[in-house]
Formats: sequence, C-alpha cells, structure tokens
Amino acid sequence: MTTSAPTGDLVPSSSEAGWRSYLVDLWKAPPKARAAVAGCLLLVLVSPSGLSAMTTFIVPAFAKDTGTAKAAGILVFVTLPLLVGPVVLPFAGRWVDRLGARRVAVPATVLYAALTALVPLCGSSTPLLTVVLVLASVFGFMASLGVVFKVVSTWLPQHKGIGFALIGVVSSLASAVLSPLFQWLIDGGAGLGWKGTYLLVAAVIALVAIPTAVFLVSEPGEPHTAERETALPALPGIPLRKAIPTRVWITIAISLAFAAAGPMAVRQNAVDFFGERGFDEPTVSLALSALFAASVVGLLVGGMVLDRTDRPWVVVPMLGAVPAGLAIALANHGSTPLLFVAMILLGFATGAESALGPFLIARYFGLASFAQLQGLTLAISTLFLGVAPVVVSAAETATGSYTAPVLILTALTVVGAVLAAVLPKFPPPWRTENTPDHNRPAGMTT
Repeated sequence: MTTSAPTGDLVPSSSEAGWRSYLVDLWKAPPKARAAVAGCLLLVLVSPSGLSAMTTFIVPAFAKDTGTAKAAGILVFVTLPLLVGPVVLPFAGRWVDRLGARRVAVPATVLYAALTALVPLCGSSTPLLTVVLVLASVFGFMASLGVVFKVVSTWLPQHKGIGFALIGVVSSLASAVLSPLFQWLIDGGAGLGWKGTYLLVAAVIALVAIPTAVFLVSEPGEPHTAERETALPALPGIPLRKAIPTRVWITIAISLAFAAAGPMAVRQNAVDFFGERGFDEPTVSLALSALFAASVVGLLVGGMVLDRTDRPWVVVPMLGAVPAGLAIALANHGSTPLLFVAMILLGFATGAESALGPFLIARYFGLASFAQLQGLTLAISTLFLGVAPVVVSAAETATGSYTAPVLILTALTVVGAVLAAVLPKFPPPWRTENTPDHNRPAGMTT
C-alpha cells in the first residue's frame, strides 16, 4: 500500500463556494508553493517557448551572415527544433513522475544553457548547427514544460487551472515584450548580431534557470538536501499504461491537437491568407496583436472557469471558438471588424486550450502519471502545430487558394469540439490525503 503526498503545505481548498473564497485561498498559498510556482514561471520565461520571439530576427541575420537561404534558416532554427524538441516530453514526464521535478530540472537546465552557448561556435557547419539547436530545444523543453505542469498540479490541486494559465501568460507576454528587445540586440543599436545574442541568452539561461531549478523548483514532500533524499511519496491516479487506451485520453488528445492546429495555421500564413481576402499587412499585424492579447484573456478566464466547474461541457465553447473564428476568417472579404472578431476568437481559444489540456488530464487521471500523460499529449499537439502551417501553405501552392485547406481545417476543428462534447462526467476529485487505492474513480471507459 502506497501513501499519497502530504497536504499540509498545499494551497487549501475552501469550504465555501464562490469566487471570493477561491481567490482568497490562492492568495494564502504557503511560501513553498509560491516559490515553486514562481520557479515554474521563471523556467518558462527562459524556455524555448518564452524565447521564441528571438528566431524572427535570428533567421534573417543568420541568412545574411552565412549566405544561407531564409527557408533553410527557418528549417534549422524553427521547424526542426519545434518538431523534435517536444518529442522528449513523455520521457521527461516519466522521469519527473519517478524521480521528482528537481532531479530532472537541474541537469536539464545545465545542458540547455551549455548547448545554447555552443550554437554560435558551430560556425558555418549547418549539420552541426542543426544538431546543437535540436539538442538545446530538447533539454530546454525538458527543463520547462516537462517539469512545470507537474509542479503546479501538486502544489495547487484546487487551483491548477489558473496555475496552468499563468504558465501560458508568461510565455505569451515574453514573446510580446522580448520581440523588440531581440531586434535591438541583433540588428539594432546593440549590434551583437545573432552569435552575440545567443551567447547573451545562454548566460541568462545559466543565471536564471539553474538557480531556479536548484532552489525554487520542488514538490510537496520532496526532500531539500542530498542527505535526506528518499523516494517521493506516491500520488493518486491512474497508471500511464491504463490511461492511454481509454476513450477519454484519446478524445482529449485528438480534440486538443485539432484545436491547436487551426490558430497556428492561420497565424503562420496570416499575411498571405488575409491578403487574399483584401487586407493589407499593417492591418493583419494589428489583428495578430489582438489574437495574442485575446490569448492572455483566454488563459486567465479559462483557467479560473475550469477550477470552478464540475461540468465537462464548459470545454465545448472554448474549443468551439476555433471553428467559429476560422469560419468567419474564411468568409470575410474586406471587413476589418470581422477580421478582429475572428482573430479574437482564435486567440481566446488558443489561450484557453493551453490551460485545458493539463487540467483535463489531472481531473480525469489524477497525478500518478500526470507528467507523462501531459508530455505525451503536448507532444502530439506540438506535432500538429508544426505540421499544420506547412500543409496549409503547400495546399495553397497546389490549388492557388487558401479556401480548400482552411475549409478542411475548419471541419477538423468542428470534429474536435464535437469529441469534447461527449467527454464523460468528471470523476470524483482525487483526494491527496488518502491512498491511490481509495481514490480510484469508477467509469473510465476503454
């Protein structure tokens, strides 16, 4: 018989219903919980996701410096790291579930910083540069997304929705704030170029991520010194091998993958797609800003709503905003207000979906294999994120129009929303004060 994690240090669950109690309880989080969540946000800030704005300016500078085509630069700096990096997440999740968050985060952050520092030293060797960038992405995702969702789930069992939302908010705001900074560093007044910027970023990762992993990242019941190291207490939940074949997990994975693909395909092809519909580039740029702003709102609203509901149907309007936004974008020809409506819907759904995945996994399957399940689900969604824009662009090249590929994409997102609508009732909450054997919910359909 195994025991669950102790609850003395967790954020308390309110005995009263209502938003005020929910927010007060979150505010009363114990110091260890606050430190752990702050550490998670710092890890996300310097993660590949948080630093993604850098590649927009790195690629042109790299192409100019080496004489490489921009398309090849995008493949090396963006596509391959994005496709390969998240593949490690299910394995990272397994290690986190077995060893603990800190034991995974510390070596991963060290390797992430070291490999990032090696990037400018690869010279003009594109194959070597590709390998180093992919490995840096692998360890960067392992140190951040492979760790933070599990830490938030264990420290904030009653507030995990808003905790997951904060992770997405940090990533979104980092992209917005750091974009002009990276432009200034690479080809602006700082004059560091792409190589100097990579060295600076590596130093920042080392100075921020490594101490964060050592001193802030933790889980309830986790020892804080090497002399006291023992096995982490088991958490309640369903084992990975039993969760994956269930209709519930398959439905969640498919719904989130389809929902993620829609907004990303539109974002990456926005200038040409909306140009085909009569919009100039400055207008499209403003509409994209509206999308990013709406994603922050979607993250916060979605996270709080998920924390306060026991009804799976609330997932449907969140995912349903994607086909609604795509349909408006597809039918719109020249109406600026409708353009912004479409982008706000897509942005809101993007934000809500970021908190939705880990919330549903924790709610249906508990925490025993949470990091592994979340890593696998996120890897599948990321694969769709990377492939959808390329497929839509290729289809436009073949057909001469974005209408057919976006129409197909809209249909797929409708399927995702319909699948979410048939999710079963949430099982009883996983009570961390009891053993997993006393927490197993009935009715999980295989």
